[in-house]
Formats: sequence, C-alpha cells, structure tokens
Amino acid sequence: MTPESYAEFIYKSASLYAEAKSNRIGKELAVKITKSILMKHAQKNGVTQLSAQERDAIADEDFLICIKEYQESVKIEEELKYKIDAAKLCIDIWRTREASERLAIRSHE
Repeated sequence: MTPESYAEFIYKSASLYAEAKSNRIGKELAVKITKSILMKHAQKNGVTQLSAQERDAIADEDFLICIKEYQESVKIEEELKYKIDAAKLCIDIWRTREASERLAIRSHE
C-alpha cells in the first residue's frame, strides 16, 4: 500500500472511530443507568443495604446484557483505534525510508 492509501484509510476511518467512541460512551452510561435502576428496584423490594442492592443489580440478567454490549462497543472502538495507529505507523515508516534514501543519495554525490 502507498502512504496515500494509508492516509485515505485514516480519513475514512475517522467517522467510524467517532461513531464507535460515541457508542462506547453511550453503553458506558447505559451500564450505570441500568445498575441504578436495578438498585432502585431492589430498594422498593425491601433491600435496604446498598451493598445488597448492588449485589442484586450486578447479578441481574439485564445488567449482564448491558455489560456484554459495553464490552462489544469497547472492542469495536479499540480495533478501529489500533488500525488507525497502525496506518499512521506505516506512514512514519515510509517517511523514514524516504529520508534514508535521500541521505544515501547525498552521501554518494
């Protein structure tokens, strides 16, 4: 691939990365909201201790689903992030090779 194609990949991936990041933040907030709602339900059901409310919330199936969705969103975001970083690295490697070639040409003059 050429440096231009790596730069194009970075450019095209920017909106995907932004979307993945916003999804991850949304899922992160959903986890907190779900936990709070479940703790409130536990309180309404007579569970008075916070630690017991939290235990019940964390053990709830809805919370576990929320956590799995959060994990998937983090995976997507991180994968895009590292692909973009790899493309940047390829451009840097190309830049270094070009500089080395110019230096080699100058040293033979």
